[in-house]
Amino acid sequence: MSNSQKPSREEILQANKTVHASLANSGEYNRSPHFREENQEKVKAILAGLVDGISKDRIKSLDLGCGTGFIVHLLVGMVDEIHGVDITDDMMSQIDISSGTVFLKNSQAENTPYDDQSFSLVTAYSFLDHLESYEEVFKEAFRVLEPGGVFYSDLNPNRHFSKLMLSLEESPSASMPEIVAREIKGMLHNGAYYEENFGISEETLNNAEPLKSISHGFDPDEVITVAREIGFSRARYEYDWYLGQAAVMHQQESGDHQAIDAYLRMALPATRGLFKYLRFVLEK
Repeated sequence: MSNSQKPSREEILQANKTVHASLANSGEYNRSPHFREENQEKVKAILAGLVDGISKDRIKSLDLGCGTGFIVHLLVGMVDEIHGVDITDDMMSQIDISSGTVFLKNSQAENTPYDDQSFSLVTAYSFLDHLESYEEVFKEAFRVLEPGGVFYSDLNPNRHFSKLMLSLEESPSASMPEIVAREIKGMLHNGAYYEENFGISEETLNNAEPLKSISHGFDPDEVITVAREIGFSRARYEYDWYLGQAAVMHQQESGDHQAIDAYLRMALPATRGLFKYLRFVLEK
């Protein structure tokens, strides 16, 4: 999709409702790779570390684009109140609210119904690329956070990885490894996959994730600059999930994954194009 085909905000909202209602009702969304046990344990540990660093007797959190409750369910028992907003009721209907600490609202993330400085923790997981403008969500997160509060966003597509996949597709090799070909297809042609397998048109899927399909993800340094301009006092990012990581974790020795990950991080920024995702932690 080119910039000349950029969808309107209304088209983006409607596409997200269509795509996520379909995936939620079919059960496909909850089979996404990030729901695997090992990833849930990793994210839970990250959340626990963030919560431990918040010096409050009572902690309220807000999850933006809460979906079917990936982050909400991990936070149950960790904080006192968990609020979630999403625009797709079919997704939120699958969230377990039986703990009595979970509260949900149908709302756009850019304009939530909460007062200023209402939360100690704001989260957004696998969400920012579904927006017209991530800057507006950053401003809203900043508004509702208490001083010293933390905004955590994860599983955001890394533009350096996308550019690497684009360059490889433009210069194809007859000996292209299957693992690389699969990543090119997943990163650059996800819409065709969803049209073929789930009957969701390629245009609708692309409209539902414009910051991936148009902008090809996020430049981490650009995002940090925006966060600081908004007013966040501290802002950092981390690269996550290197090319082929799933295959290494499930097909090789248990220590291989950690060794490869450590090496690639040691070689940053030269290896930044080999990581699929970005994690942002911003402090007000």
